[in-house]
Amino acid sequence: MNEKLIVVVGAAGRLGRLIVQALLSDRSVRVRALVRDPKKPEAASLADERVELRAFDAATATDAERDLAVKGAYTIVSTLQGGPEIIIDAQLALARAAMRGGVRRFIASAFSYDLFAMAPGVNVNTDWRRTFAERAKAEVGDSVEVVHVMQGIFTDKFVLGFLGLLDASKGVLRYWGDGETPIDWTSWEDTARFTAAAALDERAVPERFYVAGDKMDVRTFAATFAAVRGTTLSLESLGSIDELRAETERRLAAEPHNMYAWLPLMYARGVFEGHALLGPTLNARYPEIQAETVAQCIARGAV
Repeated sequence: MNEKLIVVVGAAGRLGRLIVQALLSDRSVRVRALVRDPKKPEAASLADERVELRAFDAATATDAERDLAVKGAYTIVSTLQGGPEIIIDAQLALARAAMRGGVRRFIASAFSYDLFAMAPGVNVNTDWRRTFAERAKAEVGDSVEVVHVMQGIFTDKFVLGFLGLLDASKGVLRYWGDGETPIDWTSWEDTARFTAAAALDERAVPERFYVAGDKMDVRTFAATFAAVRGTTLSLESLGSIDELRAETERRLAAEPHNMYAWLPLMYARGVFEGHALLGPTLNARYPEIQAETVAQCIARGAV
């Protein structure tokens, strides 16, 4: 079996670490983990005889440093987070390095709902990722497979808290609209497993790589939580979709430099407006991965 080298950029983050772990389940794989500070505990936790830990700053690296970082890679996986200077500029620079180095595939940092289904201006993070996708297609063309893994939202209490939807201490589940908009849900772990499978795939991988663990609306989520935990979540409406749009615009105007004031609402718009649902999922492409349902995630305490 031929050995594959997979480069993971941003490997010390939560998803990055899970992707490295998923990759190492294949004994033929080596990983080059690119992190800003190899001395941090999160980076040190990646230590393994098949992991090469390397200091790398995606924002400030030179082309020579990028070329060296991706040398010999079969696939580059990016889990980078940040503003347009990271999501667009730094990732484009890495995609160009991938092209120069003959890398087969570049998996970009998407990991969200369908960024291609969103109208411009709804979510700035989505806009940046879509801009990267458009520019990467123009700059590297068919030389590198540029792939965007999209899994909906993470089935995770902290993500739901960030979105302002779940207040676990009060047992309240909040929503915008009528609470009946379907939502795609996937665990962090399954997202990492599917990403690792795509990274190693010998076949051509589609640009729009949709995977999901479950699909249900907020009301069904609350009922599932009660059935699994025996604890009722109170449902609380935050307002109509029109009110969600207005509140997003109000907060953005009031605190333009404080993204935590308005970014969660931008993501909520993507969820509750119903335009960000995934296309046909590719779960069946990797039958060895049995994605967790919402009920299973709740049962093990992810929510």
